[in-house]
Amino acid sequence: MAPGKDEDKLPFSKAADIYAFGTVWYELQAREWPFKSQPAEALIWQIGSGEGVRQVLATVSLGKEVNEILSACWAFDLSERPSFTVLMEMLEKLPKLNRRLSHPGHFWKSAE
Repeated sequence: MAPGKDEDKLPFSKAADIYAFGTVWYELQAREWPFKSQPAEALIWQIGSGEGVRQVLATVSLGKEVNEILSACWAFDLSERPSFTVLMEMLEKLPKLNRRLSHPGHFWKSAE
């Protein structure tokens, strides 16, 4: 299969990957599922309409920057979701307050 030629026929997309990344990243940040205690039909409607995302972000306090990244990853309009390159830049701009001493950056600094 030639790269790029048949990508449009696949049942998934880069926008779906960004959405999935946002969901996993939310779970890591909030330490809980973003959509919980609801029947599957309700979840499908909420996610499909964009309402679920707004409800989740309105009830959690992860910080302005984290909410902005999640909003971008979960944008209803697929064209508004960032590429992974842009997403990486957004993540790199986050404050480095949550680094643990076991983070490799700690060892690099101690060696200097």
